[in-house]
Amino acid sequence: MHILTSKQMYAAECNAVERGIGFPQLMENAGTACAKLIKKHFCITEDKPQKILVICGKGKNGGDGFVIARKMREYGCDVKIMLACGEPKDDISKNMFSLAEVMGIDILTYNNNLTLLKTYIEEADIIVDAIFGTGFSGALNQSLSALAKAVNSADAKTVAIDVPSGADCDAATVDGAVFKADMTIAISAYKPIHILKPYNVFCGRTVVADIGMTESDFKKLESVTCFTLDAKEIKKMLPKRKPVSNKGTYGRALLVCGSMKMTGAATLATGGALRTGAGLVTLAFPQSAYPAIAPKLTESLLLPLESNLEGTFAFAALGGITEAAKNATAVLIGCGLGFNKDTSRIVHSAIKEIKSPMIIDADGINAVSTNIDILKEAQAPVILTPHPGEMSRLCGRSIAEIIANPVAVACEFAQKYGVTVVLKGANTVICNSENSVYVNTTGNAGLARGGSGDLLAGMVVSLVAQGMDPFDASVCAVYLHGLAADAVAAKTSMRGMLPSDVLDVLPVLFSKFE
Repeated sequence: MHILTSKQMYAAECNAVERGIGFPQLMENAGTACAKLIKKHFCITEDKPQKILVICGKGKNGGDGFVIARKMREYGCDVKIMLACGEPKDDISKNMFSLAEVMGIDILTYNNNLTLLKTYIEEADIIVDAIFGTGFSGALNQSLSALAKAVNSADAKTVAIDVPSGADCDAATVDGAVFKADMTIAISAYKPIHILKPYNVFCGRTVVADIGMTESDFKKLESVTCFTLDAKEIKKMLPKRKPVSNKGTYGRALLVCGSMKMTGAATLATGGALRTGAGLVTLAFPQSAYPAIAPKLTESLLLPLESNLEGTFAFAALGGITEAAKNATAVLIGCGLGFNKDTSRIVHSAIKEIKSPMIIDADGINAVSTNIDILKEAQAPVILTPHPGEMSRLCGRSIAEIIANPVAVACEFAQKYGVTVVLKGANTVICNSENSVYVNTTGNAGLARGGSGDLLAGMVVSLVAQGMDPFDASVCAVYLHGLAADAVAAKTSMRGMLPSDVLDVLPVLFSKFE
């Protein structure tokens, strides 16, 4: 599903108008679609009519509200319209308002006096917020803030049309009061406020209303658009297990990970690769870490190589790594690697020599940051999986700037160096050099713990090893990694969950995707 800014949404609507759908029809379609979703979601029937209060602004969002009021009246509901900011201003909304008046729907006017209207708010079963849409920014004034407080305190279920009034659609922020929704109906596509944490909580459950837009309306947009996926779409993307197959059918993943001080990173990454379905998984690690790593891994092949006095790979290990990579269908390097002269030289050389797709994580990214142009010498597709701190070292921007503009930062880097970037965060962003931009919706704060990224990297290399496109593999791995964390948090807690708990739940989780 597309994620569009307010300007992109308007441009897409203009594209629809060019192919023959007028703006009045789009508004009629939007209101009708929203009414149908409200009817379905709240199980409204002729035998169970509801008292519905539609609070309308004076713009196009209010126009949608007038259509909703008409349609809910046709469904047999007791409907009232409250004008929150006076009568509508644009011609299309004026016409929709007139049609509602002709139908005999009661019209209430909010004149900063809640005393007269509080009864209608308290008696409503459903309150529809159609005050402000995607163009709103800033904060609600004192009068509307008081109205928001009264609506939020009522027992009624609340439905926001496109955006909860008081929320900034594009910045995905809230400055002051906001009409809190139990359900938000996004018109045609998701907007940033529906997806981005933490303020998407004010949207409640978000559903998308189809108002007659086509894929061509979105494809004609000149600016880069984002998208997100749900479980059904992820399921379609994942490689299928064939009835007649063997371990070679599902790829060979080589993991170059670990050091004497960071053995857990290697074992978590290896576990992620195994549990995500790679046929053969080989872990290359420093010989000095053998006593700690070997007892924890029974299903993978072990490739202990030369270590230095720091307990990390010695540069002499490069030969064994590149030789093993010749048989690999994907390579992961960096988890728990350690950062020194030897490991940096190994990472730089591996990028230039290895001809299999490569995932670079953690200290592998730190090594790349010392010689960023090495990425231009890569012999195969590269996926980088940085958190904001590592991304800062890669691109030279502050962590605050990266967190504020993750899509722009990740896209710029991906295009400049021809790589896929998995920029980890509350909403992980995945970009490639072809302007594909995915924003993830799964996961929780329980993943804010050492080892979570190692597990994710192992899952990514596993899917790439099985033949998936680097971008698609990254999308699926990030979605499933977060979904598994959500499953763990639901049963235990975010505070107490460990990456190993997420790893352990993967087999059961995958049963829903086969």
